[in-house]
Amino acid sequence: MKVVILAAGVGSRLRPETEDKPKAMIRVGEKPLVQYQVESVLKAGFKEEDIHILGGYKMERIQEHFEGSGIQFIYNPEFESMNNIYSFLLTKEIGEDILLINSDDFFDERMIPLILEDGCRTSVLVDTQKVLTEESMRVKLVNGRLSEVNKKMGLEEADGEYIGISKLAKEDLDILYRVAREMIDAGETNAWYENVYEACAGDVKIVGTDTKGLPWVEIDDFNDLETAKKLAASVLS
Repeated sequence: MKVVILAAGVGSRLRPETEDKPKAMIRVGEKPLVQYQVESVLKAGFKEEDIHILGGYKMERIQEHFEGSGIQFIYNPEFESMNNIYSFLLTKEIGEDILLINSDDFFDERMIPLILEDGCRTSVLVDTQKVLTEESMRVKLVNGRLSEVNKKMGLEEADGEYIGISKLAKEDLDILYRVAREMIDAGETNAWYENVYEACAGDVKIVGTDTKGLPWVEIDDFNDLETAKKLAASVLS
């Protein structure tokens, strides 16, 4: 299994912080956000050579940060014209099972063993305790299996929020990549990769693994960044 950290986005809601660097390089406490993610998977047993960072906007800043390490990089040339469905499709070149992590997540490092050891082939981490908002990527589960994942369903219909960490088996990825390609070819370039999960939910068993209340935050704006800094102070103290 390889690790892929999706870090191609611009992070426009965090300007001027992101004028000269991607969101993944914004500092949370003493380190860039992406450094925490890398450390979390290294502690879980992965090697640097297992880690791929998929960049786009000002990707060179991430490469400079990890210069001299064994971490590998994939470039998304369409980071401005397409949503993260294309970044997801670019992970196809890895050709193995992958642990997929959104780079704008700050999370308790215990999340990684939680999904790696859930006994499922393909799964997503779902927070069933967090109060949902219109921004939440909502998840509907049927007998523990993902049936819907989107931002459209009613807040009261959802069973939780997808936090942006997935474990994906190669056999299932073959189906997911095919559907992602079909969606892009059909002009759905503004889709999220979660839309691919939903489109394949009938053919691919994607299990929802509960985060068990472990803390995390998706960093979209400065309020989220402040939350992450407070989390860092409490989780890492």
